Amino acid sequence: MHCLGAHLLDRSHVSDGTLDKWVRPPGFPDGGGAVGALMRGNDWSSSPLGAPEAWPQSLRSVVGLLLNSKFPMFVAWGPELGFLYNDAYAEILGAKHPRSLGARFHDIWSEIWSDISPLIDAAMAGQASFSEDLPLVMNRKGFDEQTWFTFSYSPVRDESGAVAGLFCAVSETTQRILAERALREGEGLLRAMNETLEQRVAEALAERKIFADLFEGTDAYVQVADMDYRWLAINRAARNEFERIFGVRPRLGDSMLDLLAGQPEHRAALEAIWSRALAGEEFTEVREFGDATRSRRAYEIKFNTLRDRAGRQIGAFQFVIDVTERVTAQKRLAEAEEFLHQSRKMETIGQLTGGVAHDFNNLLTPIVVALDQLRRRHDDNERDRRLIVGAQRAAERAGTLVQRLLAFSRRQHLQPRAVDIGGLVEGMADLMSRSLGAGIELVFDMADDLMPAQVDPNQLELALLNLAVNARDAMSGRGRLTITANAHTADGHHHLAAGAYIRLSVSDTGTGMDEDTLRRATEPFFTTKGIGEGTGLGLSAVQGLAEQSGGAFRLDSKLGRGTTATLLLPASEREVVEEIRESEPVALPVFAGTRAVLLVDDEELVRAGIAEMLREVGYQVMEVGSAYQALDLLNDGLKVDVLITDYAMPGMTGVELAREARSLKPTLLVLLITGYAAVSDREAGGLARLAKPFGQARLVAAVDELFKAHDRAILGQSPHMPA
Repeated sequence: MHCLGAHLLDRSHVSDGTLDKWVRPPGFPDGGGAVGALMRGNDWSSSPLGAPEAWPQSLRSVVGLLLNSKFPMFVAWGPELGFLYNDAYAEILGAKHPRSLGARFHDIWSEIWSDISPLIDAAMAGQASFSEDLPLVMNRKGFDEQTWFTFSYSPVRDESGAVAGLFCAVSETTQRILAERALREGEGLLRAMNETLEQRVAEALAERKIFADLFEGTDAYVQVADMDYRWLAINRAARNEFERIFGVRPRLGDSMLDLLAGQPEHRAALEAIWSRALAGEEFTEVREFGDATRSRRAYEIKFNTLRDRAGRQIGAFQFVIDVTERVTAQKRLAEAEEFLHQSRKMETIGQLTGGVAHDFNNLLTPIVVALDQLRRRHDDNERDRRLIVGAQRAAERAGTLVQRLLAFSRRQHLQPRAVDIGGLVEGMADLMSRSLGAGIELVFDMADDLMPAQVDPNQLELALLNLAVNARDAMSGRGRLTITANAHTADGHHHLAAGAYIRLSVSDTGTGMDEDTLRRATEPFFTTKGIGEGTGLGLSAVQGLAEQSGGAFRLDSKLGRGTTATLLLPASEREVVEEIRESEPVALPVFAGTRAVLLVDDEELVRAGIAEMLREVGYQVMEVGSAYQALDLLNDGLKVDVLITDYAMPGMTGVELAREARSLKPTLLVLLITGYAAVSDREAGGLARLAKPFGQARLVAAVDELFKAHDRAILGQSPHMPA
């Protein structure tokens, strides 16, 4: 049971062949049909899982996937293996649902525990397992019944990398097993009749009816044909099925090739498989047949040779069962396994990228610091200043590139703020032009007097670049890309909260999408591009940004008429605050030298550069290389106003150091500096943060804001002390 689910598209309506898709801002757990609704209203006080708001992100992610899947799935989590599942799995539980929701795995399936516990133990030890057609005697309807299941158990790891649970996707194969038994019994009957049939076919054509009558009572499809593709025998079930999928009804003596002369594609398919049997080949295979406008099904077909008394071949016969549901279930299971593989791959990429970003930011920091100092010392030399400013801007672009890599790998936490959408879009003009190529005309249409949007600007830039590249590919490098921004007011319908929004649209003149592609466009890992040409993550990332920002994402497309992708982002009442650029001169405050800073960073080059920048503006700086040295100084009575500490250090993190330091000096101001962009507010303990790399302007501004916030708190303008 390989557990995971794809996020389903939420279609609000279809009109004029165009699918408008709105996605409601996420709650948790959200969606998921009847089981999702039960989760939201469930009393979790007696469940070993506890309340959903306390679930770790790893469990939330798995539950979010399975709730929105049509495939039967469940996850068992924690030391007591608390049980969660989706609507499709509820049908397997039978009378055990809904009391199984949140219960202990063992209590739910105690009657089969001896059969499955070795597989569970292996999964909790980190080893995945797969079981096909495992027989289980289950009690799910008030009585024991023999069932068969195909499933795999896979370990689920928490944020620390430890196995915290297991998940699975289930395919019940009971009906297939029973059908195969019936098939074997029918084959035995067929073999028993073969000698008699051969004799009667050779002696008299009229006796063929005896063979047909023997098989009229079976639901399997039985056909016998001579060497000219003419039916010698065909049972009622086969006649009805042939007419249903091809629209014509066969009769004894008819040629199947002549009967399908008006349907050349189906005629060729039928001739190809029967010709093998009439050439003497005996085989079994699964094939699809039928007109898609009527019914197209998958069949398991077994061919045998028909011979006379002398052993000469006089035809062939087939025994057929419909296996469409089995093939569909196997395909869904394969898709679930592939999706899990991709999810694990992206998690690995994210962990790798996060570590590389930390090291890269630590390398960039002394470079930015040195360039910042050089610029101030050579400000009167125009040539030197120009070279240094160019290097500073290159370093800033390197830092931005790291942020975009983190956003792609989903390791970056959103940092929404008031953003001037028109300014952001126009600032990307050069980057977009280079990405699109000379054959695409880029047009901007920004409404005047737009309110700011509340969004993470770095993530929005990445989303727009994704949409632009998708549009370029859809236009094959030639066409027009139009980006528009205007105001929008939502009335509370279409799964969007009432209020003011900024509507940001990207429209192309490309090939467009059919309805099936449009429905799946934002599924993670779904792509229409070739192998190695697309990840299938672009549109799902854009949708995720819109949802997490409190807005929505919509795709409008039609074949031959291009595509319009629209983000609705909440409008902000706040004032737009431009980010400080290290490459631009900034007036730095000069203090009297009465404020003391304790600087802690295990990277010597980073620490030395930061200390120099602080001393230049009048701070008294004591610098140390570890949290333990800092605590020793504080215990010895060192008087400081501000603690500036790195987040990730050997032995003790910056957050832990801040907690210990404040226990000694409660009024101590703290600034956390970090090369990890994935440090969330919760992980930072609410401390003020400054992301590496940074120069003097951003550093001094961050420290200055700590003192201002402290002063406001003393004057009673804020009920809380600053972090």
